[in-house]
Amino acid sequence: MTTYPRKEGAFMLAAIGGVSLKRWYYAPEFFWRASQALRQARGDPLCLHAGMFPHRGLYFSLSVWHDAEAMLTFAQSGPHRQVVQAAARLADVNTFYHFPCIAVPSRDQALQVWAQQGQAAE
Repeated sequence: MTTYPRKEGAFMLAAIGGVSLKRWYYAPEFFWRASQALRQARGDPLCLHAGMFPHRGLYFSLSVWHDAEAMLTFAQSGPHRQVVQAAARLADVNTFYHFPCIAVPSRDQALQVWAQQGQAAE
């Protein structure tokens, strides 16, 4: 694995998103597309962590990136771009938040950020 140098005091960028599907029968298409995007992220040398997990009726993804440029490049390409386009049709909740971090956050830490950001947006 290639290691990319970080500037002193530089933060990584984490992204957490929660999705709820409109219909149960959308699950096979969504999860196939999401698994392709997960494979894409895990294959990116600038992705430091990528995972998916269920929580309270939503499906979450959590990824951590070397920097904002790496995350944006990923977000606008390949399978990730395709799952984002499909989510507009398949999901009734599709909410993502980004936050700086100095280490890979735990699921609980990321869920706390997701909940706090959602409350702030209301």
